[in-house]
Order: sequence, then structure tokens, then C-alpha cells
Amino acid sequence: MINISISIIIYSKNGRHHLTETLPATIKACQNTKIKTEIIVIDDNSQDNTLDLQKIFPQVLFLKNISAGACSARNLGASKAKGNILLFIDNDVFLNRDFLDDAVKYFNKNFFAAACCGYWAFDGRQLDGIKTIEFKRGFPRFTGNILNNRLQDNKNYLSFGVQGAYFFCSKEKFDTLGGFDTLFEPYLLEETDLVYRGLKRGWHIDYINQTKPLHKCGGTIQSKISPKTKFLSKRNRYIFVWKNIHSKSLLIKHIFWLILRLPYDFKAVIGALKDIKKILKARKAEKSAAVIQDTDLISQCKAQEQFYV
Repeated sequence: MINISISIIIYSKNGRHHLTETLPATIKACQNTKIKTEIIVIDDNSQDNTLDLQKIFPQVLFLKNISAGACSARNLGASKAKGNILLFIDNDVFLNRDFLDDAVKYFNKNFFAAACCGYWAFDGRQLDGIKTIEFKRGFPRFTGNILNNRLQDNKNYLSFGVQGAYFFCSKEKFDTLGGFDTLFEPYLLEETDLVYRGLKRGWHIDYINQTKPLHKCGGTIQSKISPKTKFLSKRNRYIFVWKNIHSKSLLIKHIFWLILRLPYDFKAVIGALKDIKKILKARKAEKSAAVIQDTDLISQCKAQEQFYV
């Protein structure tokens, strides 16, 4: 076991009303553990006087992101963090009392990241479990979600992605990766990109099935069906593939589907092409750093399925 200190980083965009509800639970979780902790809220140019909450919660550090977007905001929080473990949570997440102590056993010297088991705040239904990966219709999909009722109690499981609303990451490895890539600004797929780059380096994502955070959903991305979010979802998927997928067979499949989908995704493709120089530079760096192939990661995920109930 390494000497643990945890920095909790909360991104917030016009989320004052969420923070007034959720911060007390986060503070209690910190008070309920002997682990050294700190809480950092990054306000992303909100219009709701979020920074005034500093007076109500003096034990929390509030910072303003002078840029704009979740990537740069969370990177700012990480740059100010004193802990060697980072916990990223959304402003609409309630941490349960034992959340930190339930996770601490996973933090060894080789620790990279951990996906959390999460629940719907309104009815207690499990929302998030093990994230799986497959390659479908030209894109990697991280939407597979294996819940606890399919897992054996005596097994330790790996995840192949994280839920951005709550996940742990080693600060050392976060810094090695350069943090969240602002190519994905303002939001969507930035946490998937981060941990996938770690997986390609041979690092593992642990799954912590004991955690029970409650997620209201919708506090960070206010409308998942807005035209802006739909555009970013498509654009960032293209950026992700062009940057991170190096397998020739998978790229051939991607190009095939890109041609088929171009009439529907034209704006998204053009949006991604605007940053093509940065994407290609990042692609070169990621290719040289990778020790695991894309297809091998998919195979590893498939191999774990034999342990699901």
C-alpha cells in the first residue's frame, strides 16, 4: 500500500444548484476517512455565481477556468491538486459515506485508474459497472456496461473504460499522459481518450464494485440531445479514431463506414478536420508510446466475459 492522498476535482458549469446539494455529501465522505483529502471545484465561466459558494463551503477550494470547457477545467484542477490520487466527479454526484475507504485498497504502486460502480439518484438502480469495448460500424464502442448482478463476488475485474461522472486516476500517470486532451473541448469522450491512452501503454483500469455514488445525471452536460451535444458526439468520435486507432484492419473498416456515413456526418467530419494537424501530431506521439494493440485490447475484454454470470 502506498501513502495515499486524494484530490477530489469537480467540474461545474452553471451547476450551483447541484453543488449546494452534493457538496455536503462529498465533505462528509472526506470527514469519514483517515485518508488525506482535498476538494477542488472548477467553475467553467458559470453565470450563476458559483464562486460565491466559497463562503458557504470554506473547506472547498473554488477556482475559475479562464479557458472554456471540461478538459481545460479539469486539467486546471489537476494542476492545483496536492494528492497523488485524483478523483474526478460531476457536480450532480452524491458520494456515499464510505466511498473513499471502499476504493483505497486498489491504490498500489502500479495503479493507473479505477472505474466506479454508480447508481441512479432517484430510484437506486445501478447505472454504471464494467465498461466494455468493441469495434462496431467503424468506431470503438465503450457503451457496454456489465452490472454487478452479472459478476462473481470473489473475482477482481478490469474495466476497459470509465464513467466520466466518477473515476479515479493516478496523478503521476495523469501527468504522464498530459491530462485531458483539449482536442475534445468543450466536452465528450475526453475521459475515454485519457484512459484508452493508458490502456495502450499497458496500464490497467480496475473496477471497484463496492462504491455506491448516486448520480442525478444531466448536471454537467445539461442536454444530451441538444444540437451542440449531438455535433460534439459525432465530431469527437472521429477525433478519437484518427488519434488513437492504429490497427490497419480497424482503420480500413473505419474508412469504409466514414464513406457511407459522410452525407450524415459531414459537419462533424469537417469539424474534426479543422484540427487535423494537431490530431496527426498527437497520433504520432500515441503510436510511439503504445505497447498494446487496439485489437489485443478488444480480445482482452472478450476473454474476461467468461467470468460474467
